[in-house]
Amino acid sequence: MNYHNLKHNLFRTAGKLREQNLRRILYSCLQRPFHKPGKYPTDIVIETASVCNLNCTICRSVKADLGRKNRFMSLALFKKIIDDIAPICNTIGVSYCGEPLLNKDIFNMIRYASDKGMCVSMLTNGISLNAEARKGVLDSGLNFMAISMDGAAKQTYESIRIGASFEKLVENIAALVKERHQRKLSHPSIDLQMVVTQKNLHEVATFEKLARDLGVDRAYLKSLHIDRSREDVEYVQYLEKDYFVNSTTLPSRYIVNESCRLELKDKGLCPQKARTPVITTDGNVLPCCFDIFGEYLLGNVTNQRFMDIWNSAKYSDFRHKLAMHRKLPMCANCLPSDYKKINKILF
Repeated sequence: MNYHNLKHNLFRTAGKLREQNLRRILYSCLQRPFHKPGKYPTDIVIETASVCNLNCTICRSVKADLGRKNRFMSLALFKKIIDDIAPICNTIGVSYCGEPLLNKDIFNMIRYASDKGMCVSMLTNGISLNAEARKGVLDSGLNFMAISMDGAAKQTYESIRIGASFEKLVENIAALVKERHQRKLSHPSIDLQMVVTQKNLHEVATFEKLARDLGVDRAYLKSLHIDRSREDVEYVQYLEKDYFVNSTTLPSRYIVNESCRLELKDKGLCPQKARTPVITTDGNVLPCCFDIFGEYLLGNVTNQRFMDIWNSAKYSDFRHKLAMHRKLPMCANCLPSDYKKINKILF
């Protein structure tokens, strides 16, 4: 195990063993039935909001009609999901196609899952991290927060994250780190991430320095994802021409082939073993986070138990015959088999 993985695991453990939560975690673990190892997914994404406050240039969600309503998940549905999956799952994410901090119930949701002994992570753009939201984050028991900052200078950042304020984001992050320190909390672990593009390539060193100055726990670079599940030629050409970085030293999931087209570096079996389901705001169960259009609906938890959906013949066949072997359009450009190398941890 390298240093960065060790550090990540230590933060995970510290967050799990936070104040007053050890008893709940042990109780929850004892309540989990003994299943075959690997029979069920241990990490499930729950979309608490499909609404966003930004209009980012590289975001597929705002560049296309996803064919589903923009909405917030209700607290009642969230609780039902947690009750369903608590016996089999120990980790959830509360972000998908929207901004989770916009959901008025988000902190009650995180606390409910946390009280069940679950490890909870959130990806946010950080713009809504005002004083009230920061208190909610620190009170809720959230374990991990990753904040997207796709530029280390005002002009770059705001040209990509349309509708955001660079100064506000920096202020919010600094305040969150300070308030966590003042309260002597080990959670949430705070990550800062930047998707590497032609627009911010020159700011990598500045981004790392800014992240260190802000006092976050970890900073890393992410590779650009270009979705081709529905051949939107204009969208694809736009990202390939203006944003894609062809580099051997910076994160990239693609290579330029002999036909001068982008393709995955490694198209082996699904690196996530087709075991990373998403539950959308309206309860639909999708196979993974790359199915943003909701094309492969496998069930709905409003009227079904998650385990019943997971164990169904439909889902089992889908996992083993289609998704695992990348036989779907959305699988063509998602992640290379050795996907852990497409991000670069700076510290």
